[in-house]
Amino acid sequence: MMASPPEMNKTKDEGVEPLKKHIQNWQDLLVEALYNIAPLLDHMIAAHVLTQENYFEVQAEKTPQNKARKLLEVVQHQMDEEKALHFIECLKKCKEHYPRLKDWLTTDAGIKRGPTEQKLRKQMSELCLRLGHLVTPISMRLFSGGTLSQFELEQVQASTTPFLQNKTLLSLCLAKGEKTCLSFYQAFHSEDSMLAKDIDECSSSSSLKNWDCTFNPVQSEAGFQAPTGSLDFSVGHPVPVVSRPFESLPPLTTASVASLSSCSTAVEETHPLSAQLQDLTLKMEYGGEIELCPEEKELIREVTRLLGLELGSGMTLNLCELGLALGLPRGVVRESLFELESAGDLTQLAAIVHCFMEKTQDQNRLLHKIGACNTKRLMLSERGRLLLALLQEVTADINSSFEDVLQKCRHLFHFVMRDCFAEVEEDPSGASWTGPLATVRLLKKNVLVDRAVIQELEDCWGEETAESYQQSLRILAQLLRDLFPLLDSVEFDGNLQGEIYRCKPRRLHRVTKFKGLPPRMIYRVLTRKGAHSVSKDATGSVSRTAVTRQYKDICLKVANLLAKVSTEGNSKDLMQAEISDIIREIQLTLSKPEFTYDSFDAGIKLRLLSLVEFDPIALDIPALITLHWNTVSILAKYLKTSDRHAFQFNIEYVRMQQCLASLQGICSVRDPVTIDNGVEEVFCFLTSGPALFLVCLHCRGYSDGKYFMCNEPLCFQVFGLPETAMQEVESLGGKVLTVEKGKMWLREDCQEGLKTRLEAVSQSHSTLLQEGSCCFLVKSFSTECEVKFTFKNNKITATAEKNSEVL
Repeated sequence: MMASPPEMNKTKDEGVEPLKKHIQNWQDLLVEALYNIAPLLDHMIAAHVLTQENYFEVQAEKTPQNKARKLLEVVQHQMDEEKALHFIECLKKCKEHYPRLKDWLTTDAGIKRGPTEQKLRKQMSELCLRLGHLVTPISMRLFSGGTLSQFELEQVQASTTPFLQNKTLLSLCLAKGEKTCLSFYQAFHSEDSMLAKDIDECSSSSSLKNWDCTFNPVQSEAGFQAPTGSLDFSVGHPVPVVSRPFESLPPLTTASVASLSSCSTAVEETHPLSAQLQDLTLKMEYGGEIELCPEEKELIREVTRLLGLELGSGMTLNLCELGLALGLPRGVVRESLFELESAGDLTQLAAIVHCFMEKTQDQNRLLHKIGACNTKRLMLSERGRLLLALLQEVTADINSSFEDVLQKCRHLFHFVMRDCFAEVEEDPSGASWTGPLATVRLLKKNVLVDRAVIQELEDCWGEETAESYQQSLRILAQLLRDLFPLLDSVEFDGNLQGEIYRCKPRRLHRVTKFKGLPPRMIYRVLTRKGAHSVSKDATGSVSRTAVTRQYKDICLKVANLLAKVSTEGNSKDLMQAEISDIIREIQLTLSKPEFTYDSFDAGIKLRLLSLVEFDPIALDIPALITLHWNTVSILAKYLKTSDRHAFQFNIEYVRMQQCLASLQGICSVRDPVTIDNGVEEVFCFLTSGPALFLVCLHCRGYSDGKYFMCNEPLCFQVFGLPETAMQEVESLGGKVLTVEKGKMWLREDCQEGLKTRLEAVSQSHSTLLQEGSCCFLVKSFSTECEVKFTFKNNKITATAEKNSEVL
């Protein structure tokens, strides 16, 4: 039995954080128990709870007791309640190293909690089940009020299902304490007071003792969903999903009608993974199948565990990315997935594992590569998941040849393809929208789209029949998985000559003159009263009238937001206007000069036009309302003031220099920031080991309303240079970056005329001179380094930020 907690000093300070106070009260026990602190520190570093600086401070102490005291000092003075909770979670993950803390880690009886926090803990399981997509407006209210940070909002949005989003949000509130829990309930009551009252009544009449029990999202009320969360300001309201949440829909298969009629919930949510694996067979579209041996199924289970993902028949991940991470060619991965009858996550994972093992017969190699995978690269954006949900809605009726069903498919595919076009085309305003096939042909010209995938779609849609639509479902699903990643990073077209990585953005970023609006202006528009609930009829079905009300509310919010951007504003009171009048006002506003492609994001503009052209009730696709709410969310996020609107660094290529390491990835650490009369952005470079590499880049943007592109100081490459001329070239001025086998890379410095002098020397020695964009030589000391690029005075500079040197 664990001893009673030490006597706590009485304090009148009501702001004391309860969890940190609890840790402080048990400091003696913790100092004595943490005699081997290394495992705990490793877990904290991996979870980003502890900085490298703090890590070295702790390790610098000479005795185990002092190391523990230093760590607890960091927890008390440098962490908030949320980080303190993460400290406890890390401690639980390595509890086998600290047997003396077994009882302490299983109880929180010593933590003094406020009444609202206790209430939230008591109601947590029911809130996770019943809040649904109310998580979006609630989290946005908390963000707008300063209760949640931008990073915490992203944590909520990154969760793959509404249930997990709710769980993340509630966990954050509990970690922050009484005041935040009170703010949560205030936001909850503002959004849906009737639901809040119902949950209060249920919790008072039933004893929910184990708030942290294992949750089952399938137990939520069927037929009732709301707009999925995003990084937004939207005040979403409960909206209908005609059948079921997309996590519980069957996979896209050619025989999905039968599975829909016989299955009411998701496989992954009603059966453990072992049951799914036991029955798993890779069925092919052409009628064949691949039986997986027990060893392969066990390997798939281990891969799933290493990835830390809950896989099932739903479509929530891009498993093609996993195949590429394993080193398989894109064409091989694509074909192995397209041959399948199902597009579900678990089936695709099994196909990739089977393909890898068939080629290598090396289980250890597979597991090693899986362990090095970044799981977030497999995840999809909120928009991508919602679009996949729409595709799954179609499978219930797609076998029917009735004209109304085919017409519904045409509308849906047209909407989805327009959304894909909005995602990848720099300026989609001049496109012709005659149908989904026309949009496919437009996408064929885009470099961000896999041409093989788009060609398959064009072949399938040569005839717009039920059969052609059915055959195209898996292809279209893969297109969505490719175009809507969660991570915004840099992709490589491939290795040229084994050392050059040509780069392109994973997601399109448009640069415009738009500067943004103050968040308070956006918040005022989105918090105005509108349609607050969805009513149900006697059968429990969602009322079409409710969808109509919500669609009008969405259009009204969009019209009012766009009026804030327009210089003319909007003198009309649209609150009592007909929906047709509001739509005309939106279309008129979007035709103004403030919304041309160089003044406003053309992709968002196209999505707003789709919003007013695709009426969920008129097209008999009520589930579209969820996408429309998401469009409002995207618009609200975009409208926020940001330096990213008008500026961008573009990395053209990375050239590895005489090292065995390979480039693994590039991503922006944080958005561009305007400061000290310049713009700066930090990029992270991931390599397989310490490396030396050249980074070539340029920047572009708008300054005082005028477009600019800068690639200075220029870099020059001299090829075929004899050794006798090396010194002569070095004497011409400029910064010599690197020299190897008759090649030299130089960058302009403050001296003018370097190009002219190089041309003269090149001509006299019959060498090749090539001019390029600005280059920097980076030396990384680890597998991960950071470099800050700055644009100032019409030139680009670079400085080392972390684990690097820059020349």
